Formats: sequence, C-alpha cells, structure tokens
Amino acid sequence: MFPLGHLGIGLQTAKPFDRGLPRAPLLLGTLLPDLIDKPLYYGLSWYTGRHGAALGLISGTRTFGHTILFTLAIAAAARLRRSRALAALALGCATHLALDMLTDLVIRAPGFSARAFFWPLLGARFPIYTYRGWHDHLLHVREPFLLASEIVGATILLVEWRRRAPVRP
Repeated sequence: MFPLGHLGIGLQTAKPFDRGLPRAPLLLGTLLPDLIDKPLYYGLSWYTGRHGAALGLISGTRTFGHTILFTLAIAAAARLRRSRALAALALGCATHLALDMLTDLVIRAPGFSARAFFWPLLGARFPIYTYRGWHDHLLHVREPFLLASEIVGATILLVEWRRRAPVRP
C-alpha cells in the first residue's frame, strides 16, 4: 500500500477503536512502519551498493517497523505512560500492518508480510526485497489494487477534511 491508502483507509479502519484519540499521532502511525523501514533499507542499499538478501538482516523494506513487536512496544509505552498520543500512534501502526497484510493477500504471496509481522517467530530473516530499485517500487502503484487503494485513501481524506472544514457564511 502507498501513503494515501495507509492514511485514508488507516484512518477509517481505526475509527471503531480510536475513542477520541488525537488525530495527528494516529495519522503518523499509519505511515510510521514505512518511515522507518524504507529509509533504512534504501539508505543501506545506497551506502553499500548491495540489494535484497546481500544486505543480510535488512534485506527489504519490511523490517523492524513492520513487526508486531514494534507496535506492541509502542502500545505498552502508551499504557505505562497513560499516553493517548502513544496509543494513537500504536493504533495507526496496527492499521498499517493490517493493510500491508491485506495487500499481500491480494497481490503478493500471503506469507510475505507475515515474515516481518511475526519476526523473529517465523525465522530470523525479514522478507527479501522484490523490486529492482526504489523507482521500480514507486511504479508498482500501477498495480490496480494499489492504485484503487490510493484513490480510496485520498477520497476518505478529502471527505474527512471537508467534514472538518469550518463552514463559511
């Protein structure tokens, strides 16, 4: 899934659970796994000139930020600190993971996200990067399911923005 899908669909998915949680950390959470893992992989790949399995543990763009351990750690910190902002962040991360797993069910191998999600229970390795580079990754938005996800996400965000906009006389 891409940013607008994660933001819009993630926001909508979180609604039954958000109980008035702050919106900004929730939206940040919908993107946080990618904000951690994609720069980590692409940075290491650029720095070393290696890709995929040749990088070792950081073999793709779904690593530590895409684990349930990461999301549970944020949720535990939210509980211990009684922080609504951290709870919102954890909820946003949970929607991200759920949407990535759904995407994999539709357009990839169903177990792709599960290797990261349940890391290290399914083995010490993360899923291996399947694109030729970041440009190939971006072009993947042409996949009908991903394109539809971006359109739906953008529509949800637009409707939410319009609903919250002050009414002008």
